[in-house]
Amino acid sequence: MVDVTSMSRTDLRLGDPAMIEVILSDKERREDRVRAVELLGLDPAKDVRVLAIYTEDVGPVVELLERTCPGRFVRSVTIGNPTAILMQAPLESRRLCDILHAAIVAEHPASPRSSGGRGPWVGIGERVSVHAAPTSWMQARRALRFASSTVYGQRAVEFGRLGPLELLADVPLERLLETRGVARINSLAASAAGAQDVDTLEAFCVYGSLRRTAAELHVHHSTVASRLTHVEAVMDWDLGDSIDRFMATLVLMLRRMALSSAELAASEVVGG
Repeated sequence: MVDVTSMSRTDLRLGDPAMIEVILSDKERREDRVRAVELLGLDPAKDVRVLAIYTEDVGPVVELLERTCPGRFVRSVTIGNPTAILMQAPLESRRLCDILHAAIVAEHPASPRSSGGRGPWVGIGERVSVHAAPTSWMQARRALRFASSTVYGQRAVEFGRLGPLELLADVPLERLLETRGVARINSLAASAAGAQDVDTLEAFCVYGSLRRTAAELHVHHSTVASRLTHVEAVMDWDLGDSIDRFMATLVLMLRRMALSSAELAASEVVGG
């Protein structure tokens, strides 16, 4: 990571990796950001969006991004972990998070079920003017907390799609782990049979019916029903009730957030 605090902003030069950090920092003077934008060759009249990438090896992920989004202006800088990716591009024909999720899953298949995995994960900030890039960077880091490598998790999450759910990004890891529902479902998933039940619950919350879930899991629908009945007994839920179904979906989301947040926190400790 570049130590930008010791550098004079008036000494910025073409190719200086600190320029992206200047653009992304909300503590820099506007004139310094304007100069950094100019030196990086960004078009000040076009919007940018910032991505936060968590991965053990960022190079292949940047290459994947460039292959997946041809013609887009991509620059990156490692700010501890995650790495910031700055993109300047026209409007996407499809949602960027869907494109990236599919591309990452294709090259990095999901970890064993009920595992948080180790990325790559991508948080995507909203499109903003180039001089508002710090806002998009903040949004990208918040969205990153929702990314997960579980089978039914999302590898790429767009801040703009979270809506009020983004408020959950303020919940500390310790609080997530202490949440009664998360603690209970983690306890259930501790055994092989329980982990299978939790996987089935995740699939049911995604697909919405016993038969569709059974088809996706390649089991009989009575097997799905039996597993869900066990989950209901342990969690004191009635999945036929809309409130309890919502509760199940929320608890699973919080659990994924806890798994990925623990990994992100560990990387920050290792990375200093």
